[in-house]
Amino acid sequence: MSALNRRLFLQATLGSMSLALLASCKESTPAVMPTPSPLRFAVASDGHLGEPSTNSDQFYADLLAALTSAHKKDPLQFIVINGDLIHEGNDGLLPKAKVYLDTLPVPYYVTRGNHDRVSVDVWQQLWGYSTNHVVERDNATLILLDTSNEAGDTLCGDDVWLRQALKTARAGIPIFLFMHIPFIHNLQGTDVCSAIVAVLADFPSVRAVFHGHDHTKDQSIIYLGTALLFDAHFGSSWGTPYRGYRIVESAGQQLSTYQYDFVNQKQINNLVF
Repeated sequence: MSALNRRLFLQATLGSMSLALLASCKESTPAVMPTPSPLRFAVASDGHLGEPSTNSDQFYADLLAALTSAHKKDPLQFIVINGDLIHEGNDGLLPKAKVYLDTLPVPYYVTRGNHDRVSVDVWQQLWGYSTNHVVERDNATLILLDTSNEAGDTLCGDDVWLRQALKTARAGIPIFLFMHIPFIHNLQGTDVCSAIVAVLADFPSVRAVFHGHDHTKDQSIIYLGTALLFDAHFGSSWGTPYRGYRIVESAGQQLSTYQYDFVNQKQINNLVF
C-alpha cells in the first residue's frame, strides 16, 4: 500500500472511530428530567351563603376581592371552592353563589358539602358536571369527590369511584383530591374512613388531599406520606378567628402551601411537601 493510501486509510478509520465514540457518548448521557410546569392555585371552603344572623354576602364579596388581589400580584391558574357554598337547601342560594363565583378572575371548580343539599341532577344542571368529577388540566389532575347527599349526611365518599379515577389518571402529573368531609376525623388518625385510606395507600401519586367542613381546622400535616390540608372557612358564624383561603404553588420538584388570613394579611401553617 502506498504512503498516500495508508494515510487516507488511517484518516478514514480514525474518523469512523471518532463518530462511533461520539455516538456512544450521546447514547450513554442520562436523560434530563423535564422541569414541572409552574403551578399556583387557591382553595377555599365553607362560605355558608344565607346563614342567618351573618353577613354572608359580604363574606363572599371579601373572598372574591382577596382572591382577585392575590391573582393580580402573582397569577393563579385556578381556584377550588371545597364545599358548603351555601348554608342549606336549594331555595335559590346555590345559583346566587354561582353568580358570585362567576366573577372570579380564573377558572374555578366546586365540591358538594353537607350544607349544599341539592340532588345530583340539580348540581349537574347548575355547574355542568356531577358531584364526583375529574378535571384534567395541563399541569394538574383535580379529583372532586362527593362526601354528602341531598339529605346533608356526612359521608366518606365513593371509594370505588375514587379508585377507578386514580387508575385512569395520567402518569407524571400531580394529582390533588378535594373532598369536603375529612376522611380523617381526628388529627391523631384513630378515627378514619378506612376505605379511602386504603385507596390512598395504593396511590401515592396523590400529592395532597384538601378538606373543609371543620371551620376550626387550618392545619397542614403529612399523613401516611400525603399532605392533608385544611382551610378553615371564609364565611359562617364559627371557626377560626379569621377568614381565609389556602395557596398551593410549585417549588421546583416540590410543592409548598400556606393558609392565608386575608383580613389581617398574614400566612399561617406553611408546609413544603
